[in-house]
Amino acid sequence: MKIKTFRMEGMHCPNCAMNVESIEDDLPGIKQVSASYQKGWMEVEFDEAKVTEAQILAAVEKRGYQAFPA
Repeated sequence: MKIKTFRMEGMHCPNCAMNVESIEDDLPGIKQVSASYQKGWMEVEFDEAKVTEAQILAAVEKRGYQAFPA
């Protein structure tokens, strides 16, 4: 398992953070997602053998937000 922190853009409220955290349900291999709209970051714990960083970034973008490696 790997833990990676991403800088986030576009989150403005608790619902935004919950929306970002729900990518956990979309991608196999993600164990946990924690997002903070106040701090502008997201931390993802994932299995690199099952999901890539590019897939995580694409899932975030599909929800209307931007994520960048921190």
